[in-house]
Amino acid sequence: MLWRVKRVPIPVVIVLSLAAIGIPWVQGTKDMDFMTPPNEATLAHIRSKTELLHREKSRLFSIRPEPKDTALIEGPIRAAPAIDPGDPKSPALLNEYAAHAAEGAGAFITLAVHLEEQGANARALLAWERVLDSCPEASEDQRKTALAGVQRLRPMVAQWNIEPSAAKQVVLEATLPANIQADALEEVVTKCANELSRYSSGLLHFEPRVERPERKGTPAAVLSLQLIDESVGAASTGLLDFPIPSDPDQLKREILAACYRLVASQLVAVYDQYTALAPLAETDNPTQALETRITRLCWDEFGKSLMPRNSR
Repeated sequence: MLWRVKRVPIPVVIVLSLAAIGIPWVQGTKDMDFMTPPNEATLAHIRSKTELLHREKSRLFSIRPEPKDTALIEGPIRAAPAIDPGDPKSPALLNEYAAHAAEGAGAFITLAVHLEEQGANARALLAWERVLDSCPEASEDQRKTALAGVQRLRPMVAQWNIEPSAAKQVVLEATLPANIQADALEEVVTKCANELSRYSSGLLHFEPRVERPERKGTPAAVLSLQLIDESVGAASTGLLDFPIPSDPDQLKREILAACYRLVASQLVAVYDQYTALAPLAETDNPTQALETRITRLCWDEFGKSLMPRNSR
């Protein structure tokens, strides 16, 4: 079956088109004046209506914050440290905060964290060091936390002494019989002396010295090491002997480990107000131990312990 399509008569189309145009014109814009500029009063009225309409629309999509109780004021995340941190911008002493040792390791840790949060890394490092050298009762976890703090901040803080002439002079003396083969000995001892000066934060200057005395017979391949101050009436750490390895890297490790043990024994022998250094195990890294376990205050006190009594 075929459907027949009837066309709308043209007069009807014309009437509908005129109605579609005329009705909106009569109801909307017939009486509007598009040629005369509006006065200020009209503009002000339009602005107020537009602003009100905008405010009402934006309110639909806004999230009102929960009303806060004005009586409840948020406090600091951490409690204030029990130890006065001092002015972060003012220079500190090498034994800064040591007078507060009775407060305990926990107080020093709280102080160090507070100072790090304030960006006072130089003072924070001193607070971490006080855990190591002034708190013999510190737990193993507290000591590990302090060692991590020292290891983190030492590269960020400038050396304590940057004037070589102000450093205390210490001789790193290595003695080996002349007939023992050790071609790299002088080079390794020089490297160790330079590293020790850096580990002490410039407070001490280590001068390398290698002695090769003639010995009768067939002496053992043993290296004797000591740290001395050559001033009149000065002291020495005493000698520490160990078999000399043939590998230069192992020789350097042995010399640095021996230096750590010499410093540790000297501090224990002379002072009783500082925490004894932990023994160096065979698996420990002597480089890290010299840089982190021995605080800058203890390096300075070690240097003083070798000086003549009237010069300390």
